Amino acid sequence: MKGNSLNEERREEKISLKGEERAGRVSLVAAAFALAAMPLLGQVPKPTSPSSAPSTPASGNAQPSNIDLTLTGATSARRPLAIPVTIAPLSPELQTKAVDPFYTTLSDDLAGSGVFVVADPALYPKGMRPPKSREEGDAWKATSAQFLVDTRLSPDGGNVIVEALLWDLGTLKSIMGKTYTGETRAARRIAHTLASDLVRQFTGRPGPFLTKIAFSSDRDRVAGKAVVKEIYTMDFDGENERRVTYSHTLSLAPDWSPDGKSLVYQSYEKDTPGLWLVGKDGTDKRPIPVPTQLNASPSFSPDGKTVAFCGSVKGNTEIFTVQMDGSKLRRLTENVAIDSTPRWSPNGRELAFTSNRQGTPQIFMMDLEGANVRRVSLAGNWNDEASFSPDGGRLAFACRNEGDFQICVMDLASGRTVQISSGPGAHEGPTWSPDGSKIAWEVQRGDSTQIAVGSADGSGTARIVTSSGNNFSPSWVKTLE
Repeated sequence: MKGNSLNEERREEKISLKGEERAGRVSLVAAAFALAAMPLLGQVPKPTSPSSAPSTPASGNAQPSNIDLTLTGATSARRPLAIPVTIAPLSPELQTKAVDPFYTTLSDDLAGSGVFVVADPALYPKGMRPPKSREEGDAWKATSAQFLVDTRLSPDGGNVIVEALLWDLGTLKSIMGKTYTGETRAARRIAHTLASDLVRQFTGRPGPFLTKIAFSSDRDRVAGKAVVKEIYTMDFDGENERRVTYSHTLSLAPDWSPDGKSLVYQSYEKDTPGLWLVGKDGTDKRPIPVPTQLNASPSFSPDGKTVAFCGSVKGNTEIFTVQMDGSKLRRLTENVAIDSTPRWSPNGRELAFTSNRQGTPQIFMMDLEGANVRRVSLAGNWNDEASFSPDGGRLAFACRNEGDFQICVMDLASGRTVQISSGPGAHEGPTWSPDGSKIAWEVQRGDSTQIAVGSADGSGTARIVTSSGNNFSPSWVKTLE
């Protein structure tokens, strides 16, 4: 919206609720309260208490008083491997432009994969590549490695050739051999490709290293001007950021199409919050015409034909589905409570959403027809922004009992809940990598909001992968290359 204010922005995106202290954030729950209860901007009321919140009879457990979390750091057995740098003499230019970024990227990918443990390079023996005898193999095994990734980089005109052999140090046999060729500037992508192939070798599935994350950012805001947020994409590790929209207004909450070719998002481009589609390269931008108001939190169906979203009807927020051309609009909820943030299950037959119909915001699920509504978050006083794992067996969501939000993962079969984030700040808006091994989310600390990427089982340390401006609402592409 041209000339929109900060308060107007908060009505549509995940907004900060501020009273005497920061209470947390909910995507549309707070926004709907703001529309329903506020004739004037500048005040954002707190959600109503459980005793006064609108509610309807519903099945489910009573609101628990304390969150019951199982903290985890344990992981399945990981394969220890060594990744020595190339021993061929190379020019300083090639070393800087190709070799250094290649090995840094490869080591970071494999160390964070959840499949491998990278042995300490300080312990690597000199030479002995490939290991030609049991003695040489044992010298490598002394570093704690069970496998050796032997790579050699060489120039080829303006390109670089990477030859990679994976050695089993127990049998002294090569179990994988690959050759990659690309421009020198593509060294990082070659490293991502090799890392993905190594993960596939041991798990049968490629890693997430060639995937993209879409997000909203205010980095192009001009001092003294109204808040502007645009949609961007980046590699999973924060590299190769690319601006997708140029709306010069608020563009929020992107979600990838199943084929990874386009994005649906929320924008004020026509002055009121609407739903838009755009190609991943910024082309073919067009609105999805809907008659509802306060349209937000769009989510692509697994077949790519339908979008679920929340829209306002006479001040009340409900869940709808609509096709790309605006046809077949369907209302799924009809409740005096506030229903928001719909997300599809991978099989396309269910939706998870946030509702305050039993008091404070909690996560519910329903069939695609809007039937069989049931509460699934049974711990904590505020749970929001559910996201299904690619296999449909788990839900990641923003969870809170006291203090700031954290990221929790629930096993839907057992109800077991794991908190995978930690540390100060509000952790919100989780999204899964397409292989289910990682989760990205936003972290707000003070005046800075950035995107973090961590393991889905909570092991290891999450990495902040953005730095320019403030960055929100990550959405991981759903397809593996």
